[in-house]
Amino acid sequence: MKQTRALGPLKKYSVKVVLAPLFKIFECVCELFVPILVKQVIDYLSATDSSSYDWMEILRPCLIMLALAFAGFGVTMVTQYLAARVSADYAYDLKKELYRQINELSDEQIDRFGRSKVITLVNNDSFSLQTGVNMFMRLLARSPFLLIGSVVASFLLSPLAGAIVLGVLLASSFVVFLVMALTPKRYAAIQAELDHISTLGEDALSGARPIRAFNKQDYEIKKFKEASSAYQKKTMALAKVNAWLNPLTFALINLGVILVLFLTGNRDMGAGTAVAVVNYFTQALTALIMFSRLVTSLSKAYASKKRVDSFLSLTPSIMSGDIQEAAIKKGETIFELKNASLTYGGEDAALQHIDFSLKEGERIGVIGGTGSGKSSLIALLERFYDASEGEVLFCGKPIQDYDLGAYRKKIALVSQKPQLYKGTIRSNILLANPDASEEEIEAALKDSLAYEFVSRYEEGIDHEVEEGGTNFSGGQKQRLLLCRALLSNRPILILDDATSALDYKSDLAVRENIARRNLTLLMVSQRATSIKNCDRIYVLDQGKVVAIGKHEELLKECAIYREIYETQVAVK
Repeated sequence: MKQTRALGPLKKYSVKVVLAPLFKIFECVCELFVPILVKQVIDYLSATDSSSYDWMEILRPCLIMLALAFAGFGVTMVTQYLAARVSADYAYDLKKELYRQINELSDEQIDRFGRSKVITLVNNDSFSLQTGVNMFMRLLARSPFLLIGSVVASFLLSPLAGAIVLGVLLASSFVVFLVMALTPKRYAAIQAELDHISTLGEDALSGARPIRAFNKQDYEIKKFKEASSAYQKKTMALAKVNAWLNPLTFALINLGVILVLFLTGNRDMGAGTAVAVVNYFTQALTALIMFSRLVTSLSKAYASKKRVDSFLSLTPSIMSGDIQEAAIKKGETIFELKNASLTYGGEDAALQHIDFSLKEGERIGVIGGTGSGKSSLIALLERFYDASEGEVLFCGKPIQDYDLGAYRKKIALVSQKPQLYKGTIRSNILLANPDASEEEIEAALKDSLAYEFVSRYEEGIDHEVEEGGTNFSGGQKQRLLLCRALLSNRPILILDDATSALDYKSDLAVRENIARRNLTLLMVSQRATSIKNCDRIYVLDQGKVVAIGKHEELLKECAIYREIYETQVAVK
C-alpha cells in the first residue's frame, strides 16, 4: 500500500507554491528601486537652488514610486491569496489523510500510538503545518532576495556602506540561525507535553462521573496543574530563547546605521546616498525579522511534520482481502471460530481457545460477567482485531480473505456505548442507509420503540441532536442506535449489550420486533432474560467458553449462568 507523507497532499498545489515566491520576487524588485528614486530626488533638491527647480525632475520619480507601490500592492494581494488558499486546502487534504489513516489502522495500533496524540495531530500539528506552508510561500523568496538585494544596492551606492551592511547582516544571521538550531527539539518536547494534557483532559471528561463519585476532583486537578506547569515551563523556556531574536537583531542593525552615518559622513557622502543606505538597512532589517518568523514557523512545522510522518508511516495491521462479495446461503454457517485467542498486548489473553459458530437464521446469545471477553468476541467477528491464535471463518473462508468494506456491509452492529453525532435524528439514522424511504424509517423507528418519543417532537425526525447525543437519555440513545441498525437492512445483527438501558418490558418488545425481521442475530448481554429464548447460549468466564446450551439446560448444568439468572430474577 502506498504510504502518504505529511507533505504529500501539497504536491497537487506545486504550481501555486512555486508561483507565489516568484510574485514576491517582483514585489522585492519594486521595493529595491524606491530608495534609488528617493536618492535621485534628494540629490536634485540638494544640488539645485529652490528658485530654479524643474518640477518634472521631482514629479517623475514620485510618479514612478507610486506606480511601483501599486504594482507591488497588486502582486502582494495575489500572493497573499495564493498562500492562504493553498495552505487552507493543504490542511484540509492533510486532515483527510489523517482521518483515512485513523480508519484504516486497527484499534490496537491506535491504542499503541496514543489516542490523545492522534487528536493533537489532527488539531494542532496540522495547523502548524498549515502555518508553515503559508509562511513558506510568502517569505521564502522575499526575505533572502530583499536581504541580498539590499546588500548589493548598498555596495553600488558606497562600497564602505555596503561592507558595513553585509557585516551587520551576517552577525544578525548568526543570531537567527543560533535560535533556529535551538528550537526544533524544544518544539517536539512541547508537543509531547500537549499530548499528555490532551490525555488528561479526555480522561477527565469521559470519567467525570466516577471522579465525582469517588471524590477525586482534587487529585485530578492536581495532576492537570502539574502537567500544565510542565507545559508552561517548556513553552516559557522556548519563548525566552526566541525573545532574544528581535532585540539582538534590532541592536545590530541600529549599530550598523550609526556606523554608516559616522564613517561615510567623514567621506563626504551625499545626503541622498545616506538616506538610501539607511532605507536599505531598514529593508534588510524587515526582511531579517520576517526571515526569523519564517524560521520559527518552519521549526514548528518541521517538528509537526516528523510526528505526522511517524503516524502516516504506520502500515495497517488489518488489511483487506480480495473477495468482494459473499452470498450467504440458507442454513449455512456464517461465523466460525476455531481455537481462537485474542491478546491486546498484555500477558493475559482476553479470549482463550474459543470455539464458536453462528448459522444463517440463528439467534445466538452470549453472556458473562464484566471482563469475561464478550466485547472481545465481537471485536474478532467485526475484525477490529485479528486473532492472536486460531482462525476466524466467514462463510467457510478465512475472514482475512474478504474486503473489509464489503464484509462489514453484511453486519449491523449496535455497540454498548451509544454514539450519536451532532445533527438531527434523521442525519444520524440515515448513516446506515442514506437511500431509505420514509416508510422504512418509520418502520425502523417503531421496531426499535424510538417512535414513541420521536413522534412527540414538533420537528419529528428532524429534531436536533447535540454532540454525543447529550440531549437524550441512555434508553433513547440505545433505541436510536437500534433504529439505525435495523434501517441498514443488513442480514446479520449484532447487539452488544444494546438494550441495557431499557426496562424489561421495552427490552422484550424490541426483541419481539427484531424476531419478526428474520435476521441472523448475535445478542451479547448481561441480562439472562434478554437471551433466554435464543437458539443457543454461550457462557463466557475469564475469556473462556465454560458452557453452551439452551436456557433450561444451562440453568441445570451451569452454575455461573444459574447464579446470573437467579440474581437478576430476584432483583427484578
